[in-house]
Amino acid sequence: MKFTVSLQKNHQFQHIYKKGKSCGNRHLVVFVEKNELEQNRLGISVSKKMGGAVVRNLLRRRIKEAYRDMEKRLTYGYDIAILPRQGTSCATYQEIVSALRHLMKKQGLWGGSE
Repeated sequence: MKFTVSLQKNHQFQHIYKKGKSCGNRHLVVFVEKNELEQNRLGISVSKKMGGAVVRNLLRRRIKEAYRDMEKRLTYGYDIAILPRQGTSCATYQEIVSALRHLMKKQGLWGGSE
């Protein structure tokens, strides 16, 4: 992720949850808040209810890869937190890509054509 920095601290996530704008679909929930930087900051939070560590890490890797593929088309200057919903562990990679693209367009971050 060349243009994006990771969110890692709990207080960063809590700030986005409180102040950010959220939207969701069947697979994902995305919280977005404008920051004062020239880059995006991305955080992915997968609940322990999703399954064991193997399942959670697989889901996290799929979401991160889906984001990385569309990163060049996104508007910069935002903090983004992505939370998968309960049934997402059974979703294919293409379903995750489609869900994430839909939410980025809905949030107004999609700057490219497609």
